Amino acid sequence: MLGPGVLLLVLVWGCGALVRAYAGDVDLAAVRDLAALRDGTLTSVARALSWLGSGYVVFALAGLSAFVLLLVRHRLEALLILIGTFGAAAIENLDKLLVGRPRPPVRHLELVTSPSFPSGHATQSAAFYGSALLALLILSPGSGRSRALSRAAAAAAAALLVGGVCVSRVYLGVHYPTDVASGLLLGAVWAALVGRELLRDRRQDASATR
Repeated sequence: MLGPGVLLLVLVWGCGALVRAYAGDVDLAAVRDLAALRDGTLTSVARALSWLGSGYVVFALAGLSAFVLLLVRHRLEALLILIGTFGAAAIENLDKLLVGRPRPPVRHLELVTSPSFPSGHATQSAAFYGSALLALLILSPGSGRSRALSRAAAAAAAALLVGGVCVSRVYLGVHYPTDVASGLLLGAVWAALVGRELLRDRRQDASATR
């Protein structure tokens, strides 16, 4: 996974450079427009969604999920969640240092200290919830209407949750829209790459033992 990881790191770094050069005014206008809608109820909802995408929640859930999967001998799915989540977070943190984008110049409703691009909350929530969804799909193969409906419901729930986390970060004034969009893509693409590589390794192992 080193090669795809380095490529993704460079691609996101390039996107960050382009965003800093060309998207500043549009990005800031979107942040200010969303900040103008702030009220007590929306702020409470945004803070709750942001918490669900925080490292405190995401990393704890990733570790717990992997531990349970290892206990029931689902090693591939456990690795998918661990590498998918923590690998994406590592790439995101390196890109933050490389891009070095300042936070939006609006009132922040949450304490932040790191650079803005890409969004860590968006990256890690997309990576974890995406990896967990892929693990669920691997664990429940087959067809049938009820199975298809349950998969669609799980995918919709994951998409709504991750989307809510992304919007909350802009609403709270701590990220630009391009920060969360890039984090979302980074987390989702990394989770998909990890899933593909692990499944390919499993197929190769199965072929070798025949």
